[in-house]
Amino acid sequence: MHRPNDLLEADVRDQLAADTLLDSTRVMVSGSVPTYEESVQAGEDAWRVSGVSAVDNELLVGAVGEALDDLEIATQAAAALDDSHMVPPGAVEVSVIEGHATLVGTVRRHSQRRAAERAVGRVPGVRGITDKIELTAEPIPSDVVDRVAAALRRNAVVDDTTIEVSNVGQTIYLDGVTTS
Repeated sequence: MHRPNDLLEADVRDQLAADTLLDSTRVMVSGSVPTYEESVQAGEDAWRVSGVSAVDNELLVGAVGEALDDLEIATQAAAALDDSHMVPPGAVEVSVIEGHATLVGTVRRHSQRRAAERAVGRVPGVRGITDKIELTAEPIPSDVVDRVAAALRRNAVVDDTTIEVSNVGQTIYLDGVTTS
């Protein structure tokens, strides 16, 4: 069903306002947010609205009336990586040019890569992130298929009876049907 743009915009505004992880007081479907992480969150909120078929997230990122230099941002970003219990110590390095952070390093798990992005995304002054973090090519444990299947069974949202877990080499495949 096609909905008029003004109704979609109102729904997106309502979705942004309902998100407790986002300070949407400066966002009017266009606008600015204080951190990169909130920019990403706003884009995800927009996708959650029924009828939205495209999101072009061009929110401005930065603190109002405050300018931080790249060295200060990089120092805070490195500290955020060090403080993250999910990112292995010394595994990821960060550089910052004009507020845009580049992450470089090697981690074992995708969750560690995402944790590094989240940690740096919360740093004031970070306006964007380029993730060049690589995953190690270490073989996956032989029981990984069983562990993924068990995790699906534990998750009340996912009905694992229709999801089949398999792997080929370093790739895990989830096949099946879900309700959403």
